[in-house]
Amino acid sequence: MLTAAVLAGCAASPPTSPLAIEISQSSDCVESIENQPAFAPLRLKSPGLGEMTSTHLGDTSKPTPEEQALAREYLAAVSACEPNAQSMLNPQEQAAGRAILTTWHEQEQLYVALTSGRLTWGQFNRMTEALGRRMDRQLRTAMAAAGS
Repeated sequence: MLTAAVLAGCAASPPTSPLAIEISQSSDCVESIENQPAFAPLRLKSPGLGEMTSTHLGDTSKPTPEEQALAREYLAAVSACEPNAQSMLNPQEQAAGRAILTTWHEQEQLYVALTSGRLTWGQFNRMTEALGRRMDRQLRTAMAAAGS
């Protein structure tokens, strides 16, 4: 359940640009879905970034059919929260926008792999953490380049 954590990191400062506003709205949307009680079982298996323990990262179990169905429902619900690419047309923010959308789509692919039973929970969690770290680095680089 990375997307909210990733987007929240991007929206930490007050929205001052179309991209920041879009990220803030997307983050709020994802957070409202993740806070729904129906998705609590997913949060137990895959907490937010920075909240995963060695147990989460080393979990060798594959999702049950019920968890697969719930993950598909979650993925369908958060698809409505995807940041709008039109908000990323500002040339100074294009690199950051690309990093955000790329991460979004890669996270979707991780969910597809999880729901099809190709990944264990631990693999999913480790890949999610790695994806979050990579996007954080990309955003820092993009923001530094935009500021210069």
